[in-house]
Amino acid sequence: MTTKLLVPFDGSSGSLRALQHAIDMAEHTGVELIVLNVQFNYNTRNVRKFTTDHQIRAFHDEAAKRAFEKAEGILKESGVAYTFRKRVGLPDQVILEESRDEDIQAIIMGTRGVGRVRGALLGSVSQNVMQSTIKPVTIVP
Repeated sequence: MTTKLLVPFDGSSGSLRALQHAIDMAEHTGVELIVLNVQFNYNTRNVRKFTTDHQIRAFHDEAAKRAFEKAEGILKESGVAYTFRKRVGLPDQVILEESRDEDIQAIIMGTRGVGRVRGALLGSVSQNVMQSTIKPVTIVP
């Protein structure tokens, strides 16, 4: 069983700092990084009036690809083991679901992602995760 660190990643400067911190930890401990990108579920009745399911999936795939491209160079250079995962849903809920994997040792995440306005309206993802998990959480400013 490989020990893993979960690193929620949206490509923002905060998530890049969290990823670098996780890489530093992984270099010293040999753990694998699970780099998780969560896309909001835009597949709603109102959105489907103007777009197809295929277009929504393509949008999610492209947004995740752009985020992962920002991480890939840093990860390859570091030499640490990593896996990219893309999921669709509410970020805090998806992060919590992923963290329930028995191999996840801890969650390393930034304080804020790309959705500052959304975060102000819905509450901080990092705070919700911190308050709702039994796993250790490191918040990187």
